[in-house]
Amino acid sequence: MTPPADHFAGGEGNHVRLRTTRLVGALIGVGAAVAAFAPPAGALAPKQLVRRAISATETASAFSFSGRLHEGKTTISLRISSDIENGEGEGSITIDRGTAEVLLVSGTVYLKADNTFWRVEAGQSSAKALAGRWVSTSATSANGKQLANFVSGGTFLKAVFNSNLAQSRFTVAGTAEVDGQRATVIEGYDTKTKSGGRIYVAKSGKPYILKLVSQSRSGNGTITFSQFNQPVNPIAPSGAINLDTLGASSG
Repeated sequence: MTPPADHFAGGEGNHVRLRTTRLVGALIGVGAAVAAFAPPAGALAPKQLVRRAISATETASAFSFSGRLHEGKTTISLRISSDIENGEGEGSITIDRGTAEVLLVSGTVYLKADNTFWRVEAGQSSAKALAGRWVSTSATSANGKQLANFVSGGTFLKAVFNSNLAQSRFTVAGTAEVDGQRATVIEGYDTKTKSGGRIYVAKSGKPYILKLVSQSRSGNGTITFSQFNQPVNPIAPSGAINLDTLGASSG
């Protein structure tokens, strides 16, 4: 049963609007740190290693990633599995204490969030009506686009790795293990943005990026990648409330 229009009346208006811009802000912070991995001229071996790692990761058919991002006072936790070839994915996003399950299926974002998530991101009346229920919205809508950016692995990688690879200090910092897999550790620091971090690249098999660790003035974050080329098959839930038509039907 669709919630009546008066659930969304009052100071919050008749349209549900998720304030997920904090997701984008945190992601930009990670991207800025990745930009610090651009080596200076002459460091041919590290430069080739980084370029090969980015290329290999971007051409994987699917992968999973999880991590925690800190932007100001906000903490965002992600656990996503994404099929790059089909543009679909599934997982969960936690912003501070509010958690949501998210699916991306055939160009539609499905979301089932708890009361805290809805209250913070869309207001108390939306939380009252929608907590614990599946809702849907187009992946290109105002509500869905930013969530889709995280669940769509291809879009996520572009946001992270398409930063301007500019002036920075760059070194190979040895080796480490990421979930039992040996990795080359590359460390960078961008003198212009005052951001830096580490990128962990698989030493055996394809040179996938296994882990990113960022640190900047605005925040920090860690993202771990795994399950490369493993199929992801999210299933759209039945009976989801369509947010795109809800506002129109409520006046």
